[in-house]
Amino acid sequence: ECTVTADEVSGNLYKSVYVEDATGGLKLNLINSGGLYTGDRIRVNLNNVVLNEYGDVVQLDSIDVQKHVYKLSSGNIVTPKKITFSEINALMGFGGILKYQSRLVLLDSVEFAAGDKMETYADAVNKTTKEITLVNSNGGSGTAIVRNSGYSNFASSTVPCGKGYVVVVLGQFGSTPQFTLRDINDVKLSSGGCPLIAKSFNNGSVTSGGWSTYKVSGNINWTVASYNGQLYGNITNYVSGNQACETWLISPEFDMSTAPSPYLTFQSAYNYSGPALQVYVLSNYTSGDPNAAISQTLSPTLSGGSWNWVQSGNVSLTTGPNKRIAFKYTVTGTSGSTWEIDDIAVFAQ
Repeated sequence: ECTVTADEVSGNLYKSVYVEDATGGLKLNLINSGGLYTGDRIRVNLNNVVLNEYGDVVQLDSIDVQKHVYKLSSGNIVTPKKITFSEINALMGFGGILKYQSRLVLLDSVEFAAGDKMETYADAVNKTTKEITLVNSNGGSGTAIVRNSGYSNFASSTVPCGKGYVVVVLGQFGSTPQFTLRDINDVKLSSGGCPLIAKSFNNGSVTSGGWSTYKVSGNINWTVASYNGQLYGNITNYVSGNQACETWLISPEFDMSTAPSPYLTFQSAYNYSGPALQVYVLSNYTSGDPNAAISQTLSPTLSGGSWNWVQSGNVSLTTGPNKRIAFKYTVTGTSGSTWEIDDIAVFAQ
């Protein structure tokens, strides 16, 4: 006997629901969609039901709702378990199984990563899944990957910018915790806090949203790479014979004339020896070599190497119109490092 904690109504789940009893949570995979709803108290007959796992998530498979499920009552209150970012990694138990796997949980003091704000939850046009990231809004460590289906009824909705809490189902894929939204109404964030510009690379494109690249020398360009489900901007001269190069990644133009105390944030990671990534503000840039348009040289905190992701901190920007953020990758000899960047955003206080 158990209670349904997440159903298929929003379309973010398909032919599956999540249930809990006093001992923990479990995923139920259904032969046919529909028939079970959040708050239903049910009894599951295990005859001809398969117990297995996928990506280290334990599940009951091949459930026929008509044959295997008896509904005891409906409308029961489902209360999520409140956890913190600091607990997520600690929750990984013996054999990589999460202690609270498939439980409904509440993550407090969170916001979506800067590059995901004002993006859509998923791709409603192509019906493809999208991963967005929750971060600690208090500035602490920890992230949470939230997977959203392109078939969900909130796929085309805009990811909010504020801070607050979210209710999600806690799952995993291998050693990586993953979270599933039941419904957009489980996102409880305050208004405000939207960036002037943002870039996350989650759609697989370097140049979407008005971003551009420019090669001053060499034939090396920025690309989108991925690791453990995370998409990010990537550049390396290793792929083309370690050639010398100078390549820029340039934001769309934005106005900081009236922005109070504007600042830039992003994440970076790198490996191998070579010149450091350089970051600038360009003014009145339209096309061609960006060096002539540099109006401010920035000094963000950059990764120390070994592929370690590091937050840049809040990098102060000078106010003014017709500004762009630009990342400059340079290799003068043959030895070049590989740089990765993500969640680029400009905010005003």
